[in-house]
Amino acid sequence: MRARPRTATFLAAAVLATMCGCGRYEFDGVDLRQYVPDEYVERVHASLTLAGGNSDEVLLALESAGADEREAMAYLISYLPPVDLATADSRFLLETVRLAQAARERFPWGGSLPDDMFYAYVMPPRVSQEPLERWRPFLMEKLTERLAGIESMEEAALEVNRWCGERVTYKPTQRRDQGVFETLASGYGRCEEMMIVHICALRSVGIPARQTWTPYWATTDNNHAWTELWVDGRWRYTGACEPRDALDEAWFTAAARNAAIVLSSVFGEPAEGDEVYRIEDRFSLVNSVSRYLEPGTLSVRVERDGAPACGVPVTVSVWNFGGLRAVARQETGVDGVVDLSLGDGDYFVCAGSPRETAWDVCEIERSEETSVVLELESDAGFDASFRLNYARMED
Repeated sequence: MRARPRTATFLAAAVLATMCGCGRYEFDGVDLRQYVPDEYVERVHASLTLAGGNSDEVLLALESAGADEREAMAYLISYLPPVDLATADSRFLLETVRLAQAARERFPWGGSLPDDMFYAYVMPPRVSQEPLERWRPFLMEKLTERLAGIESMEEAALEVNRWCGERVTYKPTQRRDQGVFETLASGYGRCEEMMIVHICALRSVGIPARQTWTPYWATTDNNHAWTELWVDGRWRYTGACEPRDALDEAWFTAAARNAAIVLSSVFGEPAEGDEVYRIEDRFSLVNSVSRYLEPGTLSVRVERDGAPACGVPVTVSVWNFGGLRAVARQETGVDGVVDLSLGDGDYFVCAGSPRETAWDVCEIERSEETSVVLELESDAGFDASFRLNYARMED
């Protein structure tokens, strides 16, 4: 395939093309329909625009992908974050798709993977905020040897965690996430860094996996992140780099059964049946708390002068580390309502901002619905110290 010359005016040309009505199909003179299934054309066009000066590398990956790779490549480019679109070269993008598909074909469980599970939870090259690295060929080589002779998807998942646990243990690091190779080289990491290594290892051998965490525990200080993995048609969980002899067993199992909320990330859009917590442009969050316990439902209605208040932030907090810590934030819909599945316990619920606020304390019971009505007021009696804490929660 030809190398694409860089042009200083490609963004302006793309905008003009969009204004003329043909922009959804063409980018920098290339008809995207040659390389992209129709359902992805608009998203791929948007991604090429976000890629800026790196758009020629992204286009080259699209042009170089084989006919059996185009849908996977289109999905990947559709949902990559802007920082990756602006830096990943065509070699990296092609390797990501091809090695993911190779894992799907090589391992016995690959044939049972639905496309949506493969695209969202095997193919993504990034888990969280770690550096973008070429971990896939290294991990695939090491784990192919380790999994030789294993036919069961569940046993393979357990063995991957044993391999990870032999190499990584827990130790606090810095706030910014280490990459896979940094954690493997040092031999330690925070829970999120352990999870990154574990998820990448699972994905390298064709086992769908995703980042899962609780922002703060409801019954003890701190928070935690771990791995959910899709095995034999359903989601399971395990401690990352903390092997056990069975899935759905971990040191935090008791805490998870008393969690306020459990969130899982999706590369792309959530699947049918997931409880949607938030949908962003390139990723989604789902509320997975019902996988760990039987939750109750909190329904918060926010009013202004007796009428539904739309687009108002609602924050749900628990007591953790000696203060109120936000575990969920949502905005009210046109009906002024936010609905959340939560574990049982006491919650502090506030809406609005320090200039226009309302708050209440409520108790959630499992399998029960709790309704709260908050009437926004210009001064809800917050003192200066609470205003400061509220601002910190929003950071």
